[in-house]
Amino acid sequence: MIKQIFLDMDGTLLDDKGVVTKDTVAAIKNSQIPVTLVSARAPQEMTFAIHDLALQAPQVAFNGGLIYQMDEGDMHVLQAYPIEAATSIKLIHWLAEMFPTVSLSYYTQDSWLVDHASAEIDREVLFTGVVPRYAALSEAALQGQNGIFKIMLIDLSETKLDMIQQAILNLDLPGINVQQSDASHLEITSDIAEKAFGVSYIIAREQLSQAETAAFGDGQNDLSMFYKVGTSIAMGNAPMSVQQSATYVTKTNVANGVAYGIEHFLLHQP
Repeated sequence: MIKQIFLDMDGTLLDDKGVVTKDTVAAIKNSQIPVTLVSARAPQEMTFAIHDLALQAPQVAFNGGLIYQMDEGDMHVLQAYPIEAATSIKLIHWLAEMFPTVSLSYYTQDSWLVDHASAEIDREVLFTGVVPRYAALSEAALQGQNGIFKIMLIDLSETKLDMIQQAILNLDLPGINVQQSDASHLEITSDIAEKAFGVSYIIAREQLSQAETAAFGDGQNDLSMFYKVGTSIAMGNAPMSVQQSATYVTKTNVANGVAYGIEHFLLHQP
């Protein structure tokens, strides 16, 4: 019997407009199974889904860099793993100097910071509903001391991120994880920030067995989460390598794939 569901957001829970459909909301609520969102997103970008689904379980942001629980609108942090301060400050300034035409922004626990407006930022605002705070790059030093959880680069041409990712890896900086969440987004987090870490923490905290857990995802960064749960469900829009790694394959994110997966693969488990 499944007692906990872990859900990726973009490309999984959300449709291509960034919305949780009515059918998906109904299926999750009707299942009465606790749900944890496990996302590269910041907490403020997850709030609408937590509200729409009336979630009570702990949630995982920044790919595992922040684990928290909402209680009557207040966020209670359970685990926090920002990027080491000196590394985040050095990396932000290096990226700004080396790749000035690529959109660069970063996240603290409570804020999304950018130093100038751009088409990339406008598109991100439209999709997530979160408005950034504009701040000079010189402020990164202060924010680094307070805790930077994610550095994000956006390339709408989808041609530069492979090169930038390799350039970052060549720096051999300690304590960072560098991943592309899709062809236009490159995200840098603490090396502790992997979805598997967040899933394992919650399984242990709730004293669950692996067989009692399930996860839905659509990307390569969801595979570590798949390996930690008893039932893994890939979205129909996931790459074939992700589908082949899953227990089941459901419909796509624009065809209520999460709702279908819950109803057909999870609710009838003994």
